[in-house]
Amino acid sequence: MQKLNPALWVIVVFALAFSACSEDTGLAGTENGENSGWPLNSVDPKQTWMTSETVQLDISIDDEADITAQTIMNEKVTVLGQTHLKGSGVMFLDIPQGIGSSFGLVYDDGVNAKQYRQINLVGNNAKVIDVNFQSASNTKSVAPAAQRASTRAATASSLYGKSISEDCGYLNFGPWGWGDVKKALVESQNSKNNMSTLIDYEIKSKGLMEGGELLAKDDSILLSFLYGYTGQTNARTLGYYYHSVGSYSDIVFKDIAEVLKLDYYNGKAKVQYQLDDQPTWYDANFDYRDDPANPSTTPANPARKGDDAYNTLNVHNFYKDRITAIRGLTFKLSIPEGMEYGFYLRTNDALSDDQKNLLKNLGVPESKLPKNVANYSCANMNPPGKNNMTFRSAIAIYDNFTFMGMDDDLGGGDLDCNDVTFALSNIKGGKYIPEFTEGTKNSNLNKDVIEKHPEYIKPPILEETNLQSWTLAFENAGLDNDYDFNDVVLKVTPDTKNGKAEVKLLATGAQRKTEVYFNRILLGEVHELFGVSTDTFVNTTSNTATKKAVTLTPIEWPKNTTMEEQRMNFSLKVYNDDGTVDREFSMKDLLNDKKSPQALCVAGNWKWPKERIAVHVAYPLIGKWGVNFNKQEYYNWYSQPKADTVVTLLEK
Repeated sequence: MQKLNPALWVIVVFALAFSACSEDTGLAGTENGENSGWPLNSVDPKQTWMTSETVQLDISIDDEADITAQTIMNEKVTVLGQTHLKGSGVMFLDIPQGIGSSFGLVYDDGVNAKQYRQINLVGNNAKVIDVNFQSASNTKSVAPAAQRASTRAATASSLYGKSISEDCGYLNFGPWGWGDVKKALVESQNSKNNMSTLIDYEIKSKGLMEGGELLAKDDSILLSFLYGYTGQTNARTLGYYYHSVGSYSDIVFKDIAEVLKLDYYNGKAKVQYQLDDQPTWYDANFDYRDDPANPSTTPANPARKGDDAYNTLNVHNFYKDRITAIRGLTFKLSIPEGMEYGFYLRTNDALSDDQKNLLKNLGVPESKLPKNVANYSCANMNPPGKNNMTFRSAIAIYDNFTFMGMDDDLGGGDLDCNDVTFALSNIKGGKYIPEFTEGTKNSNLNKDVIEKHPEYIKPPILEETNLQSWTLAFENAGLDNDYDFNDVVLKVTPDTKNGKAEVKLLATGAQRKTEVYFNRILLGEVHELFGVSTDTFVNTTSNTATKKAVTLTPIEWPKNTTMEEQRMNFSLKVYNDDGTVDREFSMKDLLNDKKSPQALCVAGNWKWPKERIAVHVAYPLIGKWGVNFNKQEYYNWYSQPKADTVVTLLEK
């Protein structure tokens, strides 16, 4: 097993640095280090001046697959690294401090649906973590209790009939999916107030697309049980409907499955979860049961004696990060191309006169009217309920997946729309990006959310992968510096899948000829690259950059190398006015010389300090991070600048 690089920094003496002369001015008052929060001689010996930790993953898989590491932040996902493995192998990652206590792994063999795992970062030291991806056929499903006595543990086909939709078994999701839904659809909170979901919606069917080409004349999507929290004991059947654009005269209703009354569908639990990356799957369902922390032989609802398939909200609240994978029973839905479609949650009760009149007013003919009363995703199909509201459903589009939830109360209940919640995926088990109808876009119920999330209503596009980038910020004057870390500012974006890294020059505050090298190969002189004279500042004097970044020659990025290692190969050569070389140094040299930091490596698109503003002034928490490298409350120092002290990168 390859050994991780140990931290290379030892205690740094700042007295010389902060009292030294500067190429620029502006160091008054920093000699004692108090303003920076760095007491003299107190720098953390583990400090590497890089806002990350290195993780080694020892991964075992059944066959051959692509493995992708990613953040699990709900609305924006960043790829931390990618590799291709056969059987098993090692993966090294730079994990940015500040992303949270965990990250996700995605397994894709190109044939079956993707699998997800959550990797938890326990403690603060460098990690070696074992990860095992097993195929679904090698996993065993068990109930959390020793035995189930309820007759509800089997599908009552005589009562509900066979589902029209195809049962596709289970689809695996990251456990963060439960957390995403919990945040977006807050328990007992009106979804109209959440500002994160559309609450009146229908979707356009464009057919099965790949790379802009139509593959099939229907829009084949996957719907998976995901999350829910309800006290409902009566039957509720989920379904979908479709109709022509602008007309309900040809509407078709299709049941998918009963979701509340039965614990199992064809012998399968609705949702299952794994703990601590172990292969056993445990059952979880939507209805209310005892908390896993206090199971008993007497359920919360005496009518359900013998049943204790724990509700997903209770499971999530109890096990938290111990949950490393979840999977939901999945159904294939096929909607003809060109149709518009939505969802419903029906009861077994007869269609009410109020709802019948609403549907007829929309143009549904008598012969097409459904037999049962239901809640619909289209608000115009629901009679007014609590507070005169008509919405009964919500849908949100996250980077990992799209999900939709339904309220089971015909009057809307608490309108949290999370009684039963489902993930929507494309036919390959990837993210499904819905294209909403004009009625959805123009609905007054959605107006506020669309203003906050305009991306929800943009036409579906093939999304680019958002790769983790790093900002390298250098001083070019050795110990005689001003600590604004803007003499040379680079953005490095590794593409670990293709073995390359993009390098961009973002700014220069140098006033002497300064060349940038990688592995002793010249990438360019910073002023020449910007097309300015040697004494000109670029993107360091105002709050927003005025010149666009300059893309340099791509660099090689060997498999399983890390930014922590590769940054050592960046170097600067600084010239005197007479053309002679004043000094030449790399990040590796700086570490080995154990000098004051002359370079920082910061995760993401960092806002670097303006000219003559020391980094500890621009970022007040950097000093505390310097003396407490592994203290989580300081991890996000680089995202908390003081107002009017930093430069923001010019957008494309």
